[in-house]
Amino acid sequence: MPGPKKQLTPMQMKFAQLIVYGVDGNPITKTEAAKLAGYSDAANEGSKMTNPIKYPLVCAYISNLRDEVREKYGISFEGHLEELGKIRDRAKKDSKNLAAAATTEIARGKAAGFYIDQKIIRHGNIDDLNLDQLYERMKTIKEKNEKVIEAKELLTKD
Repeated sequence: MPGPKKQLTPMQMKFAQLIVYGVDGNPITKTEAAKLAGYSDAANEGSKMTNPIKYPLVCAYISNLRDEVREKYGISFEGHLEELGKIRDRAKKDSKNLAAAATTEIARGKAAGFYIDQKIIRHGNIDDLNLDQLYERMKTIKEKNEKVIEAKELLTKD
């Protein structure tokens, strides 16, 4: 069985760039990004390419691009929280146009990837797992993330 691919295709790179940067600065869906990148089965490909087990290099490239955006625009989690705190404090003193400021700061956080729109369907509680089930779940999470970490290392070597 051949080893994992160590290079992204041009279509995969375009898909990742569209996911991070959108079109004309406006975010787009995975399906739209896959279609614009040239995939014929955009709905399936868009979803599959953001799966770190199936496409760790694509996920790592997306992560690297988001890191670059955060660095370029000076957005950090701590700075984001600090700015929201300042807006909150100003709102307590003066309520002029702070809704716009808060909305803008939230948009900055979304652009930096601090907010992820997703639906989570819960099928139980962590407290309901026995020790063996908990270890198995932790192992699965570790395996899933190891592929992305390895892929990020491969991308940074090139």
